[in-house]
Amino acid sequence: MGDMKCLLLLLCAGVTVSAAVDLQKRIINGSPCGKEERRYHVKLIASDGTHNFLCGGSLISESYVLTAAHCWKDGGQMTAFLGVHPGPPVPPEGVTITEHHIYNDRNGDHDIMLLKLSKPTKIPYVALPNKKKCENRHKLKTVRVAGYGATTVFPNGTKGKDKPKELQCADFPVVNCQKYQKGLQGSNDTYARYLFNGQTKTVDTAPGDSGGGVVHKCRIYGVHSFSGLNACTGNAGFMDVCEYMPWIKEKVGLDFWNKVSNIALSKIGGKCLNP
Repeated sequence: MGDMKCLLLLLCAGVTVSAAVDLQKRIINGSPCGKEERRYHVKLIASDGTHNFLCGGSLISESYVLTAAHCWKDGGQMTAFLGVHPGPPVPPEGVTITEHHIYNDRNGDHDIMLLKLSKPTKIPYVALPNKKKCENRHKLKTVRVAGYGATTVFPNGTKGKDKPKELQCADFPVVNCQKYQKGLQGSNDTYARYLFNGQTKTVDTAPGDSGGGVVHKCRIYGVHSFSGLNACTGNAGFMDVCEYMPWIKEKVGLDFWNKVSNIALSKIGGKCLNP
């Protein structure tokens, strides 16, 4: 494939959903998202009965949230908080989850999940890429991520524990993931995932950022899955949404290619910032 960007149908195999939990994530050196962008961002709080866990997600319709599968805690419960950005004076709305769907094939679970809300919302949602956008996604050079994960780094390079009050955004260059894929060859994991990668030496992602949308020009191309243990030292891995569009269409029960992916961008998701 030469120097083709990882965004193009590249299979990076060998990381399980459980392993993704251990690969920490943080938005370091990002900045507060614009007041008019990311209106579709969802704060997800999962509980296993003892501890609470923070993730992000994206509204892709009036009733469904797209996020990472490892955010789900078996035997627990999850609440979706809508309208968290830009924040006050409008309080976020807590909505319970009635269904969760994790993509599964003969290799096992992939790190991507759909959540059904207990009631539909009128909050604007993000656009999915249409067929043409998916076919051309290998041309993308930069994507934008967002989350409420830690923003600081300890002197030893490990993640901080702060909890930002404002949604943080950061831009990531899309990079070649041949080196990352080679590093997975020795893994004993049998689960396969469709991934593309982003990397920069100055920004990174963190616990709490998992599941957040990876966006380019108001369309969601990825779901944040993982990055390295130390800040700004490894690739951030994003699930390739285009690879899962048939599954999304089947589970949600809407013709996304025609109804959602071609909807006027001015009507959804808030202000569109580049990338």
